[in-house]
Amino acid sequence: MDHHSSRRTFLQTSLISGAALTLPSRLLAGTAPPKPSFPVADYHVHLSPQLSVEQALQLGKERGVQIGIVDHPGPGFKIQTDADLQQYIDGLRKYPVRVGLQPVYAGWSKSFSKATLDQLDYVLMDALTIPQPDGSWLAIWQIDTMVDDPEDFMAAYMKFIEQVMTSEPIDIFAWPTFLPVPIARQYKQLWTKPRVDRILQMALARKLALEINEVSHVPDEDFILAAKRAGLKFTFGTDSRNQHAAHFYYCYEMAQKCRLTEADMFVPRRK
Repeated sequence: MDHHSSRRTFLQTSLISGAALTLPSRLLAGTAPPKPSFPVADYHVHLSPQLSVEQALQLGKERGVQIGIVDHPGPGFKIQTDADLQQYIDGLRKYPVRVGLQPVYAGWSKSFSKATLDQLDYVLMDALTIPQPDGSWLAIWQIDTMVDDPEDFMAAYMKFIEQVMTSEPIDIFAWPTFLPVPIARQYKQLWTKPRVDRILQMALARKLALEINEVSHVPDEDFILAAKRAGLKFTFGTDSRNQHAAHFYYCYEMAQKCRLTEADMFVPRRK
């Protein structure tokens, strides 16, 4: 499976998630929410043949949004060694962008030195690539993901979420509460209070920020409010590889409805 192409295909063809399937009426009506008064950053931008760093910066300038670039390390991707990672960092430091990384496989950091990883502004990781007993991976963002038993799926999903949030050296937990297409409409039923509370507890224990994801419209308002009450920080992310970079709608809607302020937002480790 071409992990990178598969995720790009999903992002280009679908906005389906539990939250996206039950959009607020203002979103459906097309009323654009206002840009927050505090500085805004898109920490989840990927460069691609359709989006150069110069183009991303221009979009950020036009939309009043700082740009954070991420790329995937590990098997099947360009960044596999310390030298690769250093080259990636050095190449981006020439530009006024935040330099991040988005690993997808557990144990990814073993391939890199702490000294090199410490040069990053942040590391962002989701739990959308769930390891399977046979050594394969279940890519739950794919449109054709099958879920036979929702509760069995949630048990395996929560187990991997816990692994990502407690053992991986990350700063931001991305795509929180995303559900695959077959069970997306059961968002409220499946994201029970104990499951939500567990995610919040793990984020608090390691001071992880939570991404409000533009493409999948997660997490929902109730989750964001609970996280805010717990004192957690947030980021905005488009997960874009094209002209959608720095273009926020759902994130601004949630910022307004949940009364997010600058104090609620994540600050990268490198000032």
